[in-house]
Amino acid sequence: MPAMTTDRTRDFERYAVTAALALLVFGCYLVVRPFITAFLWGGIIAVSTWSIYKRVLRVLGHRRGWAAALMGLGLAAILLVPMATLGLTLVGQWPVLTEQVSGLMAGGLGQPPTWLSGLPLVGETASGYWQSVATNPERLTQDLKPLIKPVKDFFLAFTTGLGGGLLEFALALLLATLLFVRGEHTGRVFTRIATHLGGDTGRRQVAVVASTVRGVFNGVIGTSAAQAILALIGFWLASVPGTLLLAMGTFFLSVVPGGPVLLWLPAAIWLKVNGATGWAIFMAAWGFFVISGADNILRPLLIGKGVQAPLALIFLGVIGGILAFGFLGLFIGPTLLAIAYNLFLDWLAGREKAKSAE
Repeated sequence: MPAMTTDRTRDFERYAVTAALALLVFGCYLVVRPFITAFLWGGIIAVSTWSIYKRVLRVLGHRRGWAAALMGLGLAAILLVPMATLGLTLVGQWPVLTEQVSGLMAGGLGQPPTWLSGLPLVGETASGYWQSVATNPERLTQDLKPLIKPVKDFFLAFTTGLGGGLLEFALALLLATLLFVRGEHTGRVFTRIATHLGGDTGRRQVAVVASTVRGVFNGVIGTSAAQAILALIGFWLASVPGTLLLAMGTFFLSVVPGGPVLLWLPAAIWLKVNGATGWAIFMAAWGFFVISGADNILRPLLIGKGVQAPLALIFLGVIGGILAFGFLGLFIGPTLLAIAYNLFLDWLAGREKAKSAE
């Protein structure tokens, strides 16, 4: 009986400890859940810019604090400040847009431009609607009324999301700065955990994660920067207003394949509407062949460097990751596929080794 009682006591203690650990893990998750995205972004930024940090560290005589602070300020100037400037500029355009829409609703659109009817597929319909609205301004007011509330709701959600996103990204930069200081120690900890869980295979996957994240980040940022510069040149040559703002917008839209077309195509249409047909053709050609064409050349070259997986698989991970996880999936998707690919190769090599041993 005493032995049975002792076993029951040990079982109870084991269950109690397990339950306490589960509650502790769950409580920690609840505490850090609002910051998980910022933690991931901070890690991605730190891993991707680690080589730059090492150069800065050598220049500053291996003073980690100063090097990390300089990196944090530099990243904020390159990434955070343009994001905030672009967002605040877009928010500031809302009163101007509201005033212009109110003027259209009050005074009407006027006669449609002659080129509108020449547009393929939709030209005749659009021109006919414009003509009917021009002769009956009240119809325009009635047609626009159902759109007012959705547009206001979208703008409110956009403003709220913008503020939250900027704060989250600022926290990510702060975390990246802290990781610069403790990065080597943190890397060793992750390597030890991976080695403990998966041996040499687990240790290799840490390198796969680092190389994949670094390759995707370099490809995305490098391509976006190049497309933004090309867009700046094109908008400036065509005398499109808001050149710098449009170039900044191109930088962020370039993250999504085909995103820059949302800016250079309206710019070409605006030039056509204002009678600059030659520059409109130039803008359309420059946008299609130069701005958007650079994506097809630069992104594969930059992403493919150092990534331990086929480039086609990485691109599949980028697109699928965005669809599955949102913007953060840009890195999660290819990383997961790269790890799965390398684990499959390890398993295949192990099977072949076992067969040859037989």
